[in-house]
Amino acid sequence: MNKSEPHIISIQSTVSTGYVGNNSASFAIQLHGINCVAIPTILLSSHTDKPVYYGEAVSQELFEKLAKGVLEIDTAKQTKYAVSGYLKSQDIIDSTAHLITELKRQNNITYIYDPVFGDTRTDGLYIPKEQADYSKDRLLPLSDILTPNHFELEYITGVSITNEKELLEAVNTNEQLRDKQIVLTTAEMTENEEHRVEVILVSNGQLKHFYAENIPVEVVGTGDLFTGTLSAQLTLGRTLEDAIQISMNFLSKALKYVHSHQLKEMNAMAILQAQDVLEVVYE
Repeated sequence: MNKSEPHIISIQSTVSTGYVGNNSASFAIQLHGINCVAIPTILLSSHTDKPVYYGEAVSQELFEKLAKGVLEIDTAKQTKYAVSGYLKSQDIIDSTAHLITELKRQNNITYIYDPVFGDTRTDGLYIPKEQADYSKDRLLPLSDILTPNHFELEYITGVSITNEKELLEAVNTNEQLRDKQIVLTTAEMTENEEHRVEVILVSNGQLKHFYAENIPVEVVGTGDLFTGTLSAQLTLGRTLEDAIQISMNFLSKALKYVHSHQLKEMNAMAILQAQDVLEVVYE
């Protein structure tokens, strides 16, 4: 194994067809020339928005065998960032916590925690409340960077957030959040009068705003694509601020393709053709 090759460990769902979870995040990571070490948390025939889908969470035994194998080939030594996404089983949440703890011990990796609890599109949680609360209790304390959507941050803090003052107060008064870097995706603030797509970075008691064009399309997997791109940009040495804007631009171009081709969901070409956004940045 070439020790100069960067890796990202991505702990997410895997589907047989479609672009959600690791199907989306791994593709984005690989487009950066980075190796994605994909560890599945659940195996499904398709994403759960489909009228029919089958599959199940991976067993804790299988997950831990995969994690053990990854650790024993020194992958941690080549990894600066690990990402977790959709986690529905408490056993897998426990095993993920153990893996992240070991990765931090071995190589002091940065852990990006994407809660993936639910969103306003589905009117709330799309995993059981017990699992969401367990994930919050076990994984949030280990995280360095969070990428919740608006609903998920409200769920974590337990308060309604409608404006910037409420956002700062919700984070600064929360013992688990105040010292972390929070990338609030799909922020829904009253100050955003132009209704652009907004991401807000909350860090050290300060807010930084990032914007992109609002593409009139709604598809699954956008959060996974954003977080995968963010982790890849950070691995390449970008600042968190630059990584956020680049990831937004990348996602925006992919969604423009989806919209212009009247697609019902993301596909490989939508993601692939957005790569020139990354190439321009590298020049």
